[in-house]
Order: sequence, then structure tokens, then C-alpha cells
Amino acid sequence: MDAGKKILLDLLTGSLRFVVPVYQRRYSWGETQCWQLWADIVTAGRHPDRTHFTGSIVWMQEGGIGPDGVSRCLLIDGQQRLTSVTLLLIALAEYAHEHPGNLRFSTDMIIDRGYLVDKYATGEGRCKLTLSGDDRDVLRGMCDHVLALDRPNHGNQAGTTSRLEANLDLFRSLVAAIDDVNTVWNGLQRLEVVSVTLDQGRDEPQLVFESMNSTGLDLETSDLVRNYMLMGCPIAEQNALYADYWLPMERVLGSLSFDAFLHDWMVVTLKRPVSKNRYMYSEFKRFAADSSLPRMERTRGLLENMLEYAGYYAAIKGIASAGSGDANVDRRLASIQTLDSTVTDPMLLYMFAAWKHERITRDGLLRMLADLESYLFRRMVCSVSSNGLNKLVPSLIAKLESVEDDPAETFAALLLTETAKATRMPTDKEFRQALLGENLYRPASRCKYLLAGLENHNHPKDPRSFDEYTVEHIMPQNAMAHAEWRDMLSDPGRFPLLVNSLGNLTLTAYNSELSDGTFEQKKNRAIGGYSSEYLSISAELHDATQWDEQAIARRGARLADLALQVWTSPTAGEQAMQTLRSRNLSQGEREQNAVDFADLCKRGILTAGDMLESRYAGVTATATVTEDHRIRLSNGEIFDSPSGAFRRARMLETGENKQINNGWTVWKVADGRTLDELRQVSNNISLRRSFWNGLYRYAATRPDFVAVYGDPSGRKTNSDTWISFGVGSGFCHPDGALNIRDGYITVDLYFIDTFQYTKLYGMKDSVERMLSALGEATWDEPEADKKNRHLLVRHDVDFSGGMTEAYQWMTDGLLAMRSVYDLLV
Repeated sequence: MDAGKKILLDLLTGSLRFVVPVYQRRYSWGETQCWQLWADIVTAGRHPDRTHFTGSIVWMQEGGIGPDGVSRCLLIDGQQRLTSVTLLLIALAEYAHEHPGNLRFSTDMIIDRGYLVDKYATGEGRCKLTLSGDDRDVLRGMCDHVLALDRPNHGNQAGTTSRLEANLDLFRSLVAAIDDVNTVWNGLQRLEVVSVTLDQGRDEPQLVFESMNSTGLDLETSDLVRNYMLMGCPIAEQNALYADYWLPMERVLGSLSFDAFLHDWMVVTLKRPVSKNRYMYSEFKRFAADSSLPRMERTRGLLENMLEYAGYYAAIKGIASAGSGDANVDRRLASIQTLDSTVTDPMLLYMFAAWKHERITRDGLLRMLADLESYLFRRMVCSVSSNGLNKLVPSLIAKLESVEDDPAETFAALLLTETAKATRMPTDKEFRQALLGENLYRPASRCKYLLAGLENHNHPKDPRSFDEYTVEHIMPQNAMAHAEWRDMLSDPGRFPLLVNSLGNLTLTAYNSELSDGTFEQKKNRAIGGYSSEYLSISAELHDATQWDEQAIARRGARLADLALQVWTSPTAGEQAMQTLRSRNLSQGEREQNAVDFADLCKRGILTAGDMLESRYAGVTATATVTEDHRIRLSNGEIFDSPSGAFRRARMLETGENKQINNGWTVWKVADGRTLDELRQVSNNISLRRSFWNGLYRYAATRPDFVAVYGDPSGRKTNSDTWISFGVGSGFCHPDGALNIRDGYITVDLYFIDTFQYTKLYGMKDSVERMLSALGEATWDEPEADKKNRHLLVRHDVDFSGGMTEAYQWMTDGLLAMRSVYDLLV
């Protein structure tokens, strides 16, 4: 590698020809970046005693100098900057052609110095900068036109305005508006770059590219992945891989988000949660490099797999050109996408791929899709948060992949045996109760989905499209402003409970026409009126003479019962259910329920001789903990479980021999806590251990964290409520902490030296600006009567859901605290 300062325009003279490889992103600077470049050039031009540094140009010579005297160079980094300067040079050449007087430059000067083209060359080597894809011809045409400005320029023949043309027009307008164009020319002569020349076979372009790509327009994940996959391959292979796999994949995905596709493909492939933030690329690189296959074979295999799954992804997202080839499958997929639950897209991708690979039959796929749709919609209606699904989905994929039984049967059993509050399937009773709640109207999109699904249940072979329909309130939302509606209600005060309820909502294509009319007016309207309405969900409206609370309740009950048939609970055979229950218990997935009395003793929460007392009214029983982790009543009888022990103790005192539902809640220890609370403490220990282990794994994927604190993946398992990281100082250290009971985590700087803390407190405004992205900072008063001081930021967390966001926040927080510490050194 050879690096040195250069005037940017000097790189465009001589024999060098820069070519943008196919793996690079297209030219993508917008107005913001072009305005910044213009401002930098104008500033440099108005100050003849200064230059302006504008980043780096990284390139690698491809072979030696050719027979035509041209040295072809691959442009690794700097495409956006170099292309934008080229556009500005074109604008200046055009301006000089139209305004030849009083200029320090001319069109001929720009041409003769070879900034744009070599006017004596032909073919590929003619242009000083060759872009990739469609941009290649557009820029070539612009540069060639400078040689013949008197001839008409027909521009981009595709009929659309490219980014190149838009930015050239911007530079034209800026050049025309400035008071002295010579300022721009002077500024261009003073633009400095670091020119980095890589040696073929010795330098790794990808590593250099990633480390230096810190200015300009941020690369998207698709750019980084494409560069990583193709950059290390020979040039001929790059072009072949791009044409055979990458370009077709881009075309298949179309306007779909590549980041979203990559995330879901990685979840299916790795069968574990994958971060959706900027560190997803780092995770992809580790996965892509984890193979003993030769580079080319590994790259081709990965791209082939990604292209295959891109087609599946387009199908599940409803891209018409992709499709599944089965109308019923497409309808079911479209219905699920209506729910807008992207967190389950990896599961859809897995199911679709399994069907295409013939691991699932068509009927099996339709059954799984129906079960997933019921699962999602029931949870939405019951207002269950989706936080826990980002962990559940990968675990379901891993379990489905590991079983040899019928996948559809197994999937149903998995949903039914999921008992955690954050991830379980709502029961029929819960679903029906939620449907009959006060507000089914919001959000309106979900309400429309519900009503359309109920209607189409009666048209299974010819489902209707309700694109032109909206949700209609039969009793209008402002009904209480009209006497006719008020008279229908025996208690108008109940109107708010009725107006948005299921029984009062339907679909219509004539919402504005029906509007706020009386019930009779709405019924008798010639077009769209209830009397001529054909929807089965509105059958009650044909014969009804009034629309009161009883009518609304009857219709609501009918539709709620129908919903139980549309979004049915999954069904699975007893054998599949029992197999999964046994497996879940053996794997410890139900840890809270698996904690028994002996576990509390083994974990040191209870010790032999501890006294237990009844907190049940009318029962004064006592018991003690035995050496072998059991419960001894005062009469000497010994029991393994709290429920069995209390049932016997109550019978001895009262003569009642009744079943005890939960003996954990009726025994307390000396400090007043119940056994159930102690069990929660035990579970919190496991949760703390799980949280810290997950944080260590996540932080190890963050190069910025590892650079500051080292790789935490080798740290010992921690079950405390806090962790500490060193910064090489004896007077303070950054900490992370969690409070499971109150649902929050914190990061802080813990000071032993009060002088240093007071020094930092004097920079309070600056520190709080540095921490503002994390939340509100809390300080100890410098004069507080305590030995130590804390600077702390708190973040609320739902510990029943996924922890990725919490890991990211704490990792960012610990890094921010290190930056705050640096203010003191």
C-alpha cells in the first residue's frame, strides 16, 4: 500500500483511467452531499492561502500499462466524490463555452488537461472515469458531449432522470448563480485527497475499504455485503457473479428492503435472533467467513442460496412477478402481510422454502399459514405485545428443523405448548372477550381486516376484495347529536361503550353517502342502503326497525362466535403435544414452573433450620426446612412440596381436607416474604445470568466496544445485578446494572475520587449533551454526604420480551460513559 497527499485534479491527468467495479454501489450522492462539496470548493477558492482536504481515493492498478498507454485502475473508495467533481467540471466546461470572457479557464483547457476524456483515445480507455451499470453510458455521454458542445445533447435515452443528470443540473445552476466563477475553478485546484494505491495480491481491498469509508454518504448494508462478496474475487469472476447472482437478486427484490431480506434470510439460516441495526453486516461477515471451502466456491454457494431465498421473500411479500404458483397460498400470504407483523417474516420465509423443498405439503403449508395468522391476529386483538416474538421465531424454526414428524402438526403443537406470557396463543375465551370489548375500531386497518375476514369466511371459493370499502359505524360516531338515535338508547350514557364495538361496525363502499343519517335513512338509501346490502356480516340490518343496545349486542355476539371459526386455535394430536411438553421440560424452557422447593435450598435461598409460618387466615401452622431440602411440620411429618405440607397442616388444625391450588403463596419466612417471592428471586438469578451472558455475546460483535473494553465473550457467568468495566483508572469505572422487579437497566460512571467527580460535574452541560441519545442523566450532588458518586442514565425494559434492544442500549451506554471519562484525562 502506498499513500500520499495529492491534488484531486492531478489524479485525472496522465495515463490513469479509473473504473468502478461492478460490486460497488451506483452513484448515489444527493443534493445535500453536492451542496457540501460546492461549499468546500467555494471556501477553498476564496482563500488562496489554504487547501481543503476532502477524504481519500483508494485505487488498485489492474495489471500494468496497456498497449494503448492507459493504466486501468479499479476505484475502491472515492467514487461518489470523484464522480461529483467530474459533473462539476462538465458544468464549468459548458459555462466557459457560453461565457468565454474574463475566465481563468476554458473548455479547451478542461479538455486538453484530460480531466474528463482523452480526446485522442478511442474505446474503453477514452473516459477518465468509468462507472458501473446504467450510470456508465450516462456519464460517458456527458463527457463526450463536452467535446462537441455545439451539437445537441439527447441525454439519457431511457426517458428517466438519473442521479447524475439531476446533480449536473444542480451544479449548472450553482455555477450560473455565483458572482465569480473563477472562485470555483480556484477551489477545484486546491482540493486535496489522500491517494491510496493498493498492491494486487498483497493488500486486502475490503478491509481497507471498510476502515476508510467513514465520510460522505453512509453505505447501506446491501453495498457492504455486495462489496464483501465480490471484492476479493478475480475481476472476471466478479463480473460473472454479479451478472449471474447479484443483479438477478436485485431485480427479484425490486423495491423491497435488502436489509429486511438479509435479516430474515440470516434468521432462517442461523436459526437464532439477528440484530437489525448496523451491526448486522458484522454478523453476516462472520457467518460468510465460517467455512473451510475455497473463497470462490463459498461465495458462489452463498450467492446462489441468497438468490433462491430472494425469490421466496418476494413471494411472501406479495410481489406479483414472484408469486407462489398457487392462488390459495398467495391469498393466505397476502392476508398475513395485511397484519403488518414483519417480525414473523422469517417464519414465513422458512415455511415457503420448506414447501418448495418438499419438506411440507401444500396442505401442510396452508395449515401452518392459517395457524400463524390466527396466532398473530388473536394476539393483536388481545393487545399482546410482539416484543417476545423476535426470540420465539428463530427458536420455532430451529425446533421445526430438528423434528422428523409432520411439520404442520409440530408447528401447531409448538404454538399450543408455548406458555410464556409474552409468546403464548390467546385462548378462545380471551379472544372472544377482547372482540366484545369497547373499541374494535382502532386501528381502522385491523378493523377492516377483521370484518373482511368474517365476510369472506362465507365465500371460501370466491373471496371478495374490499379495497374500495371502508369501516362504517351503523350508529354514527356523532349519533348523540340527533334525537332519533338518542331515543333508541335506554341509557345514552352507554353510547361510548357501543359506538366502536364489534356489533356496531360493518363495511361499505358508500361511507360518505350514508354518513350521519338516521337508521331509517341508512336502511332505505337506494344505493348502498342497509336494506339492499348483500354482505352476510350485515344480515341483521335487513329486517331491523331500530338499532339499539340489544341489537348491537346480539350482532356482536354472532360475529365474535364467527371469528372463533375464522381464526381458529391450532389443533394437534396428543402424541405431538406430549412429545413437545417432555422436550420443553427436559430442556429447561419452563424454568419458573420447574423450580421446586429443593431448588430453593440448593441455591442457598433457604437453609436447613429456617422457619416457615402460615400466612393463611385461621391457620397458625409452622414448619422447618430439613437438611435434605424438604418441609417438616411441627408434628414431625415431612413433605416435598409447599402445597402438600400446607394441606396437611390445615387439616390438622381445622379438620378441612381441601386441595391447595398454590401452597407457595401461603408459607412465609422470617422476613415476611412468601415462598413464591423467594422462587421469583431464584428465577431472577437465572434471568440475570441469561441477560449478562446475552450482553457479553452481543457486545463481542461490536468492534467499537471490543476496541475500548476488550472482548467480553470470555468473561465468567455473572448472576449479580451489576457488572463493571475498567478504563485503566483507579478513581472511577463504568458500570451496567439491571432491576428486574421495576423493569429497567442503567449505565453509570462510579466515582471513588470525589475531586474528579466534582471536576466532571463542572462540565455538566457538555456531558448531558453527550448522553442525550441514551436518556436523561442523573447526578449525585457533589456535596452529598457519601463516599462515592454516580453519574447514571436509566432505560426501561420489558424483561419478558426480546433483549436485543436492551443489549444495544447498554453497549452504547457503556461506550458513551467511556467518552465522558475521556473528558477527565
